[in-house]
Amino acid sequence: MPVDEPGPVDQDVTHRPHAWWGAVGGAVLVALSIYFMAGGLGLGLGTPFRPGTGAFPFFAGLILMGLSIGIIVQDLGSDGLAERPDWISFLAIGASLAVFALTADRFGLLPAVFLTTLVASSPDRSLHLPGKAVLGAILAGASWVLFIKALGLPFDAFRGI
Repeated sequence: MPVDEPGPVDQDVTHRPHAWWGAVGGAVLVALSIYFMAGGLGLGLGTPFRPGTGAFPFFAGLILMGLSIGIIVQDLGSDGLAERPDWISFLAIGASLAVFALTADRFGLLPAVFLTTLVASSPDRSLHLPGKAVLGAILAGASWVLFIKALGLPFDAFRGI
């Protein structure tokens, strides 16, 4: 085989998407995590025994930042992605975070979790709208039990209704 013709392995690598696409996605997630951490600080972290309303978004953002940095490091050290990024799902998750941030204070925890679930699950074609609504209702109910009843966090289940 002549030197300038790619072999079977080289052809496979040339058709794979660039690894920096994953790093770009990780960088966007880092930016989102900074936004949520700043919002959490603005709401107040509280104390370890009585967390404030900003504790959850702050620590969720902190965890997201750590995972995102791991994504960036891994993708930049790789020669290519095994598959193309699913940008629709990525956008749905980003939109669901924005929906939660915009609706939790205005409408309360339960509507925010319900709407967040609908937006996050929107790219999934295997679960139809009634199933997504049931999933949202179950997650909203579980959030009410966990965060309001069990932990006693100062969230309103419904606000403005």
